[in-house]
Amino acid sequence: MTAMETESTEQMMSTGAPSQLIQSMHRDYIHQVKFDVYGRRIATCSGDRFVRVWELQETGEWMLTSSWQAHKSSVTSLDWAHPEFGSILATCGSDNHAKIWEEQNHTTAATTTTPGSNSRWVVRASLTEARRGVTCVEFAPRYWGLKLAVGSSDGCVRIYEAIDIMNLTQWPLAATLQSFAEGSNKGCTSLSWSTGRFEAPTLVAGGSHLVLYRYAKNSTGTQAWYPLLKLPSPDKGDVLSVAWAPNVGRRFHYIASAEDSQLRIYKLSRELVPPTSNSGGAVPTVLSTQTIPTHAWQVQWNVTGTVLASSGDGGKVQLWKTNGSNEFELVSEVHGDQEGNSLPAQMDF
Repeated sequence: MTAMETESTEQMMSTGAPSQLIQSMHRDYIHQVKFDVYGRRIATCSGDRFVRVWELQETGEWMLTSSWQAHKSSVTSLDWAHPEFGSILATCGSDNHAKIWEEQNHTTAATTTTPGSNSRWVVRASLTEARRGVTCVEFAPRYWGLKLAVGSSDGCVRIYEAIDIMNLTQWPLAATLQSFAEGSNKGCTSLSWSTGRFEAPTLVAGGSHLVLYRYAKNSTGTQAWYPLLKLPSPDKGDVLSVAWAPNVGRRFHYIASAEDSQLRIYKLSRELVPPTSNSGGAVPTVLSTQTIPTHAWQVQWNVTGTVLASSGDGGKVQLWKTNGSNEFELVSEVHGDQEGNSLPAQMDF
């Protein structure tokens, strides 16, 4: 969830206890907070150009272990790679760059970071193809290899892949997808990969609308990325955040999008059906769409895709879950300015 806190404010981060408040130590707005796969490390990025990494100690306390200047301007997004590839972070910023960082255990790593920073992280690659600020990065699920999707304000989604995971300095550009008009308000604002392991690699990009892409054979029989489906534009403004629900045995997909004054949840079929016209390939069916009037800037699913969290400008996180009618309803709220927050005992994750 995006947090809008400064150095003097405290942030709530969940541990085994109901909540824990820690000082962010950032000097500007925090743009993103990301847990690693195991939930024992947190990375934060901010408008102060810094990235900070926190680790959960045996005492249950979060300790700051690394802090470094990652970009020459605001750091807008970051993501952890799966640990089977090593300890790797991707970051991006309004300086038009996305960067690949690797954690080192040796003190010699300090020679490649910003002087005065406290970090074991070294930059391995800078991805500079974006023509405007880079807004979002997300690694693909591990079973599709070490791939990274990068969205930028120029309206493009770019797919990079580390062909040799032992050489993180080489990230060839595999595809450039002009998803939104370059003159659009914000370009590409968010990305999310499908986790369907037995389906072709698929992702959704958010901006002036939502568009799904799939990597599969095209009409010439070669593998390529192609637009799979375009979903309707928000009633006003752009999509601010999009999240593809993890699929654990369901026969359909959920995609949630935050659209400022509303939260929208799409239910899509896993099977592709032939198009109604002669143009284009098979597409998924939109089974249902639910629109919830609430302020939503960020959305994220839990690991089983059964609970959706959304956050807006009210300093609270709302948790949504399906009821007996398969409609999402509000089941809990967590307020960031109250220490005693906890989830209800009947909450099933």
